[in-house]
Amino acid sequence: MRKKNKGFTLVEMVVTVSIFAILLGILVPSLNSIIGFRVQRAANSIASALDKTKIEASNRLVGEMRLEKRANGYYISYILDRGKVDGKENIKWNEDEEKIAPAKTLISYKVENSDEEIPLNVGDSIIITYKRETGGFLPLQNQNESYWNDLDVAGILEKGFTGGDYCSQIIIGGGGRKRVINLFKDTGKYEIQAG
Repeated sequence: MRKKNKGFTLVEMVVTVSIFAILLGILVPSLNSIIGFRVQRAANSIASALDKTKIEASNRLVGEMRLEKRANGYYISYILDRGKVDGKENIKWNEDEEKIAPAKTLISYKVENSDEEIPLNVGDSIIITYKRETGGFLPLQNQNESYWNDLDVAGILEKGFTGGDYCSQIIIGGGGRKRVINLFKDTGKYEIQAG
């Protein structure tokens, strides 16, 4: 009697590889659409945060939006100055924090008069401020909390923020999709474009 070979035949291997290739062909576009959805959702979250910040700035002394990258993703929070309480600045840092995108999403920004995209790396953030009087944007602000604790916000608003670059674009990419948020510094308005 002959022993049966317990291996795979060529036909079985071809069928298995074919089924795997078909499943992979179905799965890859689905993953790209999921990642593309995350890009759109992140752009919408940033736009919503800009709207909220503009409203806060018109109601308070200062309203700012902070976009930060951490190891596990991108977060938006708010910095609100409600003026002095008992002789001390009443600054609320990291108010209403919200995760808007996973770390695999790529978010970068451009400053006015530059074509260089500056990526947000882990630990980096940008702070976008609205000017209460005109509704326009102010230059990008310092990113650390101790800076704000020692800051005379009312005095600076009277004299005006000096120096610093204006953020002109926020770029969100991933999964073959790209969204660009163009910021208009004089009006405080923005538009979202497909990149």
